[in-house]
Amino acid sequence: MLRTFRMIFIGAGFSKPAGLPLGSELFLEVRRLTSARYGRDNHLESDLARFIKYLEICEGRFESPDSVDYEEFLGFLDVEHYLGLKGKDTWSSEGNESQLIARRAIAQIIHERTPEQPPAEYRRFARELNHTDWILTFNYDTLLESALEAENIAYRLYPHRYSEIGWGGNTIDNSHDELVILKLHGSINWFDRNIYDKRVLEARECPVPYKVKHAIFGPDRIVESFPITDGPRPKNDPLASIFQITDMGPILKREFWECCPLILPPSQTKIFYVQPLRDFWWGIQRTGGLQLSLGVLGYSLPPYDAYSRQALYHVFMNYTGYEPDFEFDGRRKTKIRILDYRPDASSAAELQARYRFADPNRTEIRLDGFNEESIDWFLR
Repeated sequence: MLRTFRMIFIGAGFSKPAGLPLGSELFLEVRRLTSARYGRDNHLESDLARFIKYLEICEGRFESPDSVDYEEFLGFLDVEHYLGLKGKDTWSSEGNESQLIARRAIAQIIHERTPEQPPAEYRRFARELNHTDWILTFNYDTLLESALEAENIAYRLYPHRYSEIGWGGNTIDNSHDELVILKLHGSINWFDRNIYDKRVLEARECPVPYKVKHAIFGPDRIVESFPITDGPRPKNDPLASIFQITDMGPILKREFWECCPLILPPSQTKIFYVQPLRDFWWGIQRTGGLQLSLGVLGYSLPPYDAYSRQALYHVFMNYTGYEPDFEFDGRRKTKIRILDYRPDASSAAELQARYRFADPNRTEIRLDGFNEESIDWFLR
């Protein structure tokens, strides 16, 4: 098999053809689902009204609930929670009520919109990948994993396996041929066991000890879970505390306060909550130079994701600046490929402006979206 040594960044445009919503569509569905479940007078709508009032008074902006920038609104809630502005009324270490309601609703919407079987183009995409490729995705869904499993392609969800953990460093285990997927914003079926373990410790130290209930990790659990990592891990490795489940149905029937999926909130300040996933970002700024292919699929680099632009900027600079004609194992470094869906000239110009740091002589852009024809172009 040809070893391609590709690095591919994936965004919502990858999953859209399978029926999954884009960000702006997602928040409207979150509001509808929340109102259907908790009534129109719920925490999320109350906080949204409070945010609209805040904009009116502080900025002289007059927004309706349907016109609010949802990333800005959720960022407002993140600041409130992260800084503890509500004091003793702070709901939990994971977030306040509206934040948890939104994340749980996002998980339910994405789960329900994900096809039971991956469509043909996704299986085709999966077949073209190999164990030398690294996929870094900003998506919460499990569509790519499903396609890889349907094609019996081995993958792991963390950067490196280790064969031995040492005092000054760890020995990397390269004995497994497996594609790497790093879910930079988490996943709808991931849950952080560390939060449960802290609650158990608090319960033991309480003057009146009590049992901690948890639908995934407690003795009364309703689904089975398993860690996303495998093999020996460093002490206090946050990735070792991340568990995934395969059956989302029972969990989605439970209330938002019982367990919350590990997904970074779709907000302007999502990096407040990146700590459990920080290892996925470790060293990205230094990568790209020795890759033989670099691509971005369906990620529009939105203005509020300045942190990711900073990361991609360095990857792009490394890729085009370090040995641009690098050859290895019979393959020569290709041009950067950016694949997105932009049906008109203004939206195409907007995308090109966001990727202005991409060397135009070393970059190709295609704007007809993810489909059978564009797969060949993107992965060649």
